[in-house]
Amino acid sequence: MSGYGPSGWDGTPHGSSQGWDPNGAYGQPYGYGPGYGPNAGYGPGTGYGPPGMPQRPASMTNAIIALVCNCLVVLSCCNVLAIPGIITGALAVQRVERQPESARSLTMWSWVIFGVTTVLAIILIAILIAADVGSDPDPGYYGDGI
Repeated sequence: MSGYGPSGWDGTPHGSSQGWDPNGAYGQPYGYGPGYGPNAGYGPGTGYGPPGMPQRPASMTNAIIALVCNCLVVLSCCNVLAIPGIITGALAVQRVERQPESARSLTMWSWVIFGVTTVLAIILIAILIAADVGSDPDPGYYGDGI
């Protein structure tokens, strides 16, 4: 006869224990059922919250375009500040397959460098134009003969 009395300690018939195992072989500890504890509302095994935002895989196309844009800035504007953008773009192209997180970060930095160097080139051109607008040309330059 198992149990704790004629009808068991919890009112069940003799010998049934309703999932209670003194060795803890099955069942969850108190407070960890559905709706309780760290997995509350998210199903079993999901940790302390909903899953994060899914990450897109690193794009080889994006890294190549960033590399080409930085090369064009260096060649067209003689902007040597874009050389780190070329380096980060080339490293991103190399790492797309092996280290996608690193490639994504390097591609982002390559675009940031491209943007900063482009803005600096535009500001420099605007300053040079503004400095030249106020200057008077040499009166003898236009062939007045004076």
